Amino acid sequence: MKAPKFPIYWVVLLFVAGMVLSIWVKIPQTKFIFFTLIMITAVSLLKRNFRTIIFLVFIPLGFLHHQQFYTKSDNHYRNFIAESNTSLLKIKLTRKLKPNDFQYRYYGKVLKVDDHQTSGNILIAFTKDSMLVPPDLDKIILTLKQPQEISQRTNPGGFDYKNYLKKIKIYDELKLSNGDFKTLEVDSKSWLNRLKKLNDKVEKVLDQSELSTASKNTIKALLLGKRATLEQNLVEAYANAGVIHLLAISGLHIGIIMLFLGFLLQPITQLPRGQLIYISTIILLLWSFAFFTGASASVVRAVTMFTAFAIAKYAKRIHNTFHLLVVSFFILLVLHPPYLHQVGFQMSYLALIGIIKIHPLIQSIWNPKVLIIRRFWEITTVCLGAQIAVAPLSIYYFHHFPGLFLLSNWLIIPLFSFFLIGSVGVLLLTLSSLTIHPILAFYDMIVEWMNQVIFWIAAQEQFLFKHIGFSTLTLLALYGLMICIFNTVITKKAQYIFASFIVVLFLQALNYSQQIDLTKTDHLWIFYRNNQTIIANHFQKSLSIYSPKKIDEEEKLISDFRNKYPIEKLNFESFYNTYISKKERLLVLDKNGLYKIPNFSPTQLLLTDDTEVNLDRVLVYHLPKKVIADGSNKPWNIERWEKSCKKMGIPFLNLRKKGAYKISF
Repeated sequence: MKAPKFPIYWVVLLFVAGMVLSIWVKIPQTKFIFFTLIMITAVSLLKRNFRTIIFLVFIPLGFLHHQQFYTKSDNHYRNFIAESNTSLLKIKLTRKLKPNDFQYRYYGKVLKVDDHQTSGNILIAFTKDSMLVPPDLDKIILTLKQPQEISQRTNPGGFDYKNYLKKIKIYDELKLSNGDFKTLEVDSKSWLNRLKKLNDKVEKVLDQSELSTASKNTIKALLLGKRATLEQNLVEAYANAGVIHLLAISGLHIGIIMLFLGFLLQPITQLPRGQLIYISTIILLLWSFAFFTGASASVVRAVTMFTAFAIAKYAKRIHNTFHLLVVSFFILLVLHPPYLHQVGFQMSYLALIGIIKIHPLIQSIWNPKVLIIRRFWEITTVCLGAQIAVAPLSIYYFHHFPGLFLLSNWLIIPLFSFFLIGSVGVLLLTLSSLTIHPILAFYDMIVEWMNQVIFWIAAQEQFLFKHIGFSTLTLLALYGLMICIFNTVITKKAQYIFASFIVVLFLQALNYSQQIDLTKTDHLWIFYRNNQTIIANHFQKSLSIYSPKKIDEEEKLISDFRNKYPIEKLNFESFYNTYISKKERLLVLDKNGLYKIPNFSPTQLLLTDDTEVNLDRVLVYHLPKKVIADGSNKPWNIERWEKSCKKMGIPFLNLRKKGAYKISF
């Protein structure tokens, strides 16, 4: 694309550059301001252009805005937690998360620590075994239990939950059983709280209806913003079929709802100042829906975009949709910097850029005369435009590409508008206590058909390209190449063709460098897995797995590893108690507790399966450089071993807290 001429483009580009810089460069704000002033002064002397200087100011503004947001305030709860571990915490449950097999999980806001008014959010996990029903949202709880720093129990390529929570300013977790807290009844009359309670009431009424479970969960996902109620295998099927965007309320859903509201409220335009009332009512209803469904990033982004669209339409200033997209992007980042880190936020804006910029380019290739074919071609080009823009980022995060995404969209998208409006009708019918069996049965049939189609497409695994991975540098180069190709097609200028060749050469050089690095790869990995010991030798493009228990090839732990590293050969080997290289020697101590091995002195010890060996004696006998405890051990045994190592001055690594450990062979 050409260098942007519209001023807001430069403002947003440099502001975001500053935000990204604050992630990569960890320096104090004062030093950064000093260096920035020097840079701007130098530029002003070399290039006496006042406009350029004004634009450059947005780099430090973005840097400082992002850094300031993530700076803990003076009244953050961490500053008041007593070392004696006797602080009384007052916490409000603000968001309900999807429960796992053992816990009900929430985000909570720490209101007070003892007598101090505080700020800061926390992850709360209630043990299921100790509770009959989960606590209601917006309840206040009091507890003397102290928060602990969130553990980073990740394996290579796995989802880093600690890092994800850090980006939304959550650093600690609180694990509670039934006797660890007291609940306070609080009658909050804020309109946000009323919308949340209304959402919960609607869900309860829906649960009592005669709809099938699949239909109930579909309505909850599409109209209540509760995608967590969907079965995991269904979500995976939609992802593998390339239509996961249908399950999360986003621009498509908000656009359909806005058009429907516009149709219903059209008579208002006949009133005096009717156009203003008409636009204002639509905007109010859209934002009410956004907060009613939980105000997720995708919903807020979409409603912001359509709000800007509606205002511009009313003001008769809608000259360029792309301008509105950029403005909404900038507003959201200013109001809430964590959006920059959210995958859904990034992908939704990229998809819209693809629809606005790439879709018209592809559509211009062919102009069918027949209406049905023209609509079919329009759906195709919209899907292609969005997919081209999103594909590199999607592969970067999720490591797979659905080859049949066009087929899925051809089958679902043409009727999705009717399905979504029909879902609204079914929900209203349910809330009215009217039970019209044929309508409910028909809706169940449509949901069943749609899910079966998606499951069938997802089952065509030969068209699902898995375990694709590339670096951040490769991702940036791919988008650079896309921009060069786009400008080549638009402008037909030789400079963009030359730039495209340069980027291609860079990608080839990058790939060659990565292949060279792979030939030097020889690592022993000790993975984290609860109640299990798993060791793996990663040599070049092969992975050998060692475990006392049987492991499936499709195990998520192995799949995640293959997403991060290009593995062509996977072997499952017999488990050994010793692993030797030129530099390192690993001894595994299990239930047998055998540690006296002739002519073998380990540099590292791995404690597994709650070994009953006398660790103090083993440490004196071998004097290892490091001791490791994996996830097959009980927490209280790990604590005892850690004390023994500390007494001997030997480093101790707990995989339950730190995740997988790599030993370079």
